[in-house]
Amino acid sequence: MSFNTGRVTFCRFAVSGDAPATADEACISILTEFAFKEQSIGVPQEIEVGFVTGEHVFDTQFTYAKNGFGPALLFAMRIDTHKVPSDIKQAYKRQHEQAVKDGKEDSLGFLSKAEKREVTEMTNRQLQEEMAAGKYRKNKMVPILWDLKRKELFCGAVSNNIIDELHKIMRDSFNVDLDQLTSGGIARQILSAKGETRDFEDIRPSAFTAPPAGATENHDESAPGHDISIPLVPWATSSIDMKDFLGNEFLLWMWWILEEHEGTIEIQVMGMARKDSIGILFDRTVHMDCAWEIGGKQTLKGDGPTRLVEAADALVTGKWPRKAGMIVADEGTSEQWELTFQADQMILASVKLPDPDEAQSPREVIEARILSCRRIAEIFTGMFQTFLTVRMDPTTWSSRKEAISKWIKSRKKATS
Repeated sequence: MSFNTGRVTFCRFAVSGDAPATADEACISILTEFAFKEQSIGVPQEIEVGFVTGEHVFDTQFTYAKNGFGPALLFAMRIDTHKVPSDIKQAYKRQHEQAVKDGKEDSLGFLSKAEKREVTEMTNRQLQEEMAAGKYRKNKMVPILWDLKRKELFCGAVSNNIIDELHKIMRDSFNVDLDQLTSGGIARQILSAKGETRDFEDIRPSAFTAPPAGATENHDESAPGHDISIPLVPWATSSIDMKDFLGNEFLLWMWWILEEHEGTIEIQVMGMARKDSIGILFDRTVHMDCAWEIGGKQTLKGDGPTRLVEAADALVTGKWPRKAGMIVADEGTSEQWELTFQADQMILASVKLPDPDEAQSPREVIEARILSCRRIAEIFTGMFQTFLTVRMDPTTWSSRKEAISKWIKSRKKATS
């Protein structure tokens, strides 16, 4: 999915280091210097990486018209992999073994050590020749939107392997480092700006319900601070940031806001005194997982999935929402986005951007889409900041957590 057309998927990174301030000719020169180049001689490396314009995988003719948009830089990373499928390797080996056996005079057909080495050499030589010819080349283009003004980079892919390659090439080319903005990272960034990080490292997951039956099996009773009432949130403990459980609490809080407070959240506009009203609605799907690592996973689909009986059952047995289809509306501008939100990683997937009705040219369409991507990211950060204001105040959060717990119990009763 590209930032230029169609639906958009992205995770975000904070950019640190000697980053450019605007999309100027120096940026274009760096992109050109680190443009993708296929290895032309010999067996290629398993992974080849370089920049392309984003128009298509072969376009490395960077220009300001294609890639420069004032305080934003729009381009792509091409990743080519060269890997022979294991079934192919095995097939070639068997073919060469059979050829050697057919040439032997003895009827037993066993291969000597020397013959086995010969088979291996023939197999490797055949595979190397085919790889050098590009037979097993697979390429992928990953769209990138770099918001130079806000020092944030939007990456149109979310797999760990791709992100690792992005880290490397951005460091080598622009001499910058990337910190992925998962929910824990964004929380740390917001609280650090406000000078409120002292208590942040001590926060633990909230228990909105009693532990499900069997929860003791996954708890280490000898661990310091052991408390069976505290959810494990296993996906967060193995995540980039162990505070990523805040994203799931945020999504559950939004669910409660939707059903108990008409789905409206006030957010502070970045750098301004005013606040905006944001409307939210859960739509199409909700993916849930047991925060105690006992009850397994569950996916609910359909119109209004959060209203299903299964949703009430899941909540009361300790399952938390991890990903949800949503409709998000800026009530001030009437702009609306449809998307899937993965809460712990703060990934916005399959985002349907508002139509740029006032755009008069293809470039203006792209400019409008860039602004729309920045706006929806800003909205989710703003809603998360509103949640953190409540979450980081012990007294307020104690009251809010109790209200959410009562709501979960009431939903179960209502559907019984």
